[in-house]
Amino acid sequence: MIITCPACSARFRLAENRYIDKKRLTLRCARCQKVFQVDISTRRNTDTPDLSLLRILVAHGDPQLCATIREVLNRSEMACRVCSDGDQALSLMEQEAPHIVVLDVALPGLYAFEAVEKIRRRPGLEHVKVLLVSSVYNKTAYKRTPVSLYGADGYIEKHHIPGDLVFKISQLLAGERHPSSSSATEVAGSDRKSPSVAASFVERMKDRIHDLEEQEGGETESEKARRFARIIVADIALYSQPKVDAGVVNGNFFEAMAPEIAEGRRLFEERFSSAAGQQVEFFQQALSDFVASREKELLP
Repeated sequence: MIITCPACSARFRLAENRYIDKKRLTLRCARCQKVFQVDISTRRNTDTPDLSLLRILVAHGDPQLCATIREVLNRSEMACRVCSDGDQALSLMEQEAPHIVVLDVALPGLYAFEAVEKIRRRPGLEHVKVLLVSSVYNKTAYKRTPVSLYGADGYIEKHHIPGDLVFKISQLLAGERHPSSSSATEVAGSDRKSPSVAASFVERMKDRIHDLEEQEGGETESEKARRFARIIVADIALYSQPKVDAGVVNGNFFEAMAPEIAEGRRLFEERFSSAAGQQVEFFQQALSDFVASREKELLP
């Protein structure tokens, strides 16, 4: 049961089975300390589903980020399945349709637009909520809200996952499409976690996500370059869909998207110097592959 503070609009969740014999509760907001009452007898079975019963699929190419997302969800008593490529994600969804899919925009095997369109077309998956995750960890590069999400229901920037993911899932379940980027502190079911403890957890998870970006992992330099190029192209597509699609349809994608491509190339070359030779061509190849995929969706 989702409860909203009447003073500051913070949301938190009550474990309904703990109050089965109660009709009215007196609560104190963990954010603003406002004391208020709520009549739970009239709200039973009328709110969003019990979050502990949600079926959530996390589809992301980074297994360590999947583990971090799982920890964030588990803290709010939510469970999830994880996978690392597009074909596996679709297979898992066909086995059992989830309520929510947390979907990497640069998911290996399928770009976001391909994955969302396949989900929307498959019988039994029509009502699945899709939350896109942008991929480039750069707090200053992309500060605007995407105009369009290729048919997805919402999005979250990667570095906002620790503080906002549970809240955005609650918004989608409440029927809010393209939920705003504003966040609320969630306190799971009067769980006696203090605001300072919650803030500490969020910061620790943010630091972990940042550290994941800095880790080298087991990939070769070429593999890292290919993956990073795909991530940048996916984020360009996410934040500029109308302009991207117009360029693809009109046959002038590279001219129309020149400023965004230049910024993406700059980000790529900051990590992979032109001295690396062939690796610099991976960004251009990622752009060409994306355009070819999008042409298949848009052109007769």
